[in-house]
Amino acid sequence: MAYGRTGYVRSHRRGGARRRLSLAPWIITALALVLVGGSVTAGVTYLLSGGCSGKAEATIVVTPRIEPIMEKLSRDWAQTSPAVDGVCAEVSIGAKDSAEVATALSGEWDTKTQGPTPDAWVPEALAWVRKASVDADAERLIPELQPSLARSPTVIAMPKELADAAGLTASPQTWQQIVERLSKPEGWKAYDHEAWGRIKVALSDPQTSTAGLLALMAIFDADDSGDVSLEEQATLLDLKRVVSLTTAGSAEIIDGLRKAAAEDRDKGLTYVSAFPALEQDVVAYNLTRPAVPLVAIYPQNGTAEADFPYLVLNASWRQAQRQAVATAFLRYLRGPEGKAAFMAAGLRDANRVAGPDVVPANGVAQKVTALPRAILLPESVQHAAASWTAVTRPTNVLLVFDTSGSTNAPVPGTGKTRLDLTKAAALNALGLLDDTARVGVWEFSRPRGTNDFRKVLPMAPLSRQSGGATHRGAVNRAIGNLTPSGNTGLYNTAWAACQEVAARYQAGAANIVLLLTDGADDNNVDGGLSLEQLVRNLRSRCGGSKPVKLITVGLGIDSDSAILRQISGATRAPSFSSPRSVDISQVVLTALFG
Repeated sequence: MAYGRTGYVRSHRRGGARRRLSLAPWIITALALVLVGGSVTAGVTYLLSGGCSGKAEATIVVTPRIEPIMEKLSRDWAQTSPAVDGVCAEVSIGAKDSAEVATALSGEWDTKTQGPTPDAWVPEALAWVRKASVDADAERLIPELQPSLARSPTVIAMPKELADAAGLTASPQTWQQIVERLSKPEGWKAYDHEAWGRIKVALSDPQTSTAGLLALMAIFDADDSGDVSLEEQATLLDLKRVVSLTTAGSAEIIDGLRKAAAEDRDKGLTYVSAFPALEQDVVAYNLTRPAVPLVAIYPQNGTAEADFPYLVLNASWRQAQRQAVATAFLRYLRGPEGKAAFMAAGLRDANRVAGPDVVPANGVAQKVTALPRAILLPESVQHAAASWTAVTRPTNVLLVFDTSGSTNAPVPGTGKTRLDLTKAAALNALGLLDDTARVGVWEFSRPRGTNDFRKVLPMAPLSRQSGGATHRGAVNRAIGNLTPSGNTGLYNTAWAACQEVAARYQAGAANIVLLLTDGADDNNVDGGLSLEQLVRNLRSRCGGSKPVKLITVGLGIDSDSAILRQISGATRAPSFSSPRSVDISQVVLTALFG
């Protein structure tokens, strides 16, 4: 089973030559499937006589977790000689992390780096769909039909001895009660096991890990409203104090536990006390008969589940025939063959029916009684993940604002200008940072001598005191006082900002230039850089052993996204856009915190 793979991995061709079957003694019924919002009306027929001609192929991008299952099912499906309106149908399976696809759908799909455009997408959980839907362009790609292929609840995985000692296997507990039981400052001494030392809770990165994201949302959203209130966000710092180990994914935690337990059983017991994982992970680990087995704790106030939704995308590249193939394959996946394959891999079917290995002997419950948690709001998913990154990742950022005259343009329906909305978005994002973060502020498009920019505030910790005020307060005031004027001196500013952060590089932190602009360079000052010179300079200065990410955000429909992508790409950073500016707050959160 593949975990945490990045990049696009395309499978080999399916099947081979189509079989011609003898005439069947029954009537073949054509199934007409209509996808809501996708305008797919092609008839889908499984030809049991006469064969088919030509080829119609759909590309299905799936989470690496189920790639082996989908590969096998695609080969099995090919043996049934499926066809769409008499044309032979087949699918190609590609593997790509759910978080990566969620981000890729918010912009133009780059086939050079992302692989072929997908006709359907199967992420690990609807949470990734919600996170992608924060972006208006991505939201339009998402179909109304989102059927689940399989399910795996998010659980708190613990070495069984530790879970028993903490009383977590004796009676049902809520998410919040579990966190409370695991936050004893005196450690395992509180449970008469002082030799086990402190309680070590691990959390995989909610920006990339399904278990980490779902657990974070469940702990945040205490009342299960589907939204995260300001009061609930206050639990963030409590959770941070509990977590002592962070990783990219659950697989890293499990691998570390396995190695520690194999070396010495006592080391296994003290390596990690608890961590969110998918139920499937617990089953797979315990099937290896480890020295320190795990047990799954199911919070009683609702299960947050990986539900593997199958989405036939309403993308600009869609073709009715390819969508029809993807829909025909979905029917097969939801049939008995598909259900059996998913259940055999330690997953539950779409109705939560357990597979043969999902049994108490493997540390999990055969029947889950808690109801699924509420459907999450897109903004809540993104905000929770961004909040966690903000308080756990050291940040060294220079905010660079375009204050050219065009930023004074009103944004329809808001009563505000582009610059007004940009300033509000930046202040919202800064509110998530703790006082250890280092922040500076520049503006550009106000030529002063040979400079296209003005250094408003130097980079300094938000906690720094000066004249009875904090740097955080100074940053907030400086941003609030920005006013539009002048042209867009983008290239010289981008190069100077890169050098500024490189000169103040902080080891172990995210070193970032966040540049917000509504247009390409138009200042043309004497000695100004060309785009080619800027890209070359950025590669040499910001992409070395002390990398600085120059992240660009294009505001409004006039922003030159192709140029901004080149600038960010020179530092191996992403570029984002907010064509209508009304969603700039969510775009800035994504740009700054992933």
